[in-house]
Amino acid sequence: MNYRDARKGIALLTVLILATIALAFTGVMLYLVTAGIKITGIETRYTSSLEVAKGVSNYLMQLMNEDKLCGYYVNCNVFNAPINLGSYSNFGDYQATAVLLRKLDDPETGASVYAIEVKVTNKNVPAEKAIVDFVYEVE
Repeated sequence: MNYRDARKGIALLTVLILATIALAFTGVMLYLVTAGIKITGIETRYTSSLEVAKGVSNYLMQLMNEDKLCGYYVNCNVFNAPINLGSYSNFGDYQATAVLLRKLDDPETGASVYAIEVKVTNKNVPAEKAIVDFVYEVE
């Protein structure tokens, strides 16, 4: 083996090592980009479901302020009673449900306190959901 053949062998070995390193680097970068896109999608869907839950909560607070919640929408004398949201239960890819956990009336002040849970689930990925629990007082 002469000097020229040895240089060709070293050059080939160097190119193969550098190509392997470049391929590994490219694979890692593709994995990181894919994982980032997946995380961004999950965050976006959670944010959307949380916004739907906030909207349903605001709708229920409006009904409570107008003293319209009890009766047609829910039996306020029952604990953990499901609230009839009607057309407000479907928002595109999201399904909303609400439960009146408890209603307390203060006979001295005439105020009513409602404890409500709103759950919004992604129809396409049921494991992804947002839950908003709140207590609201109406005087």
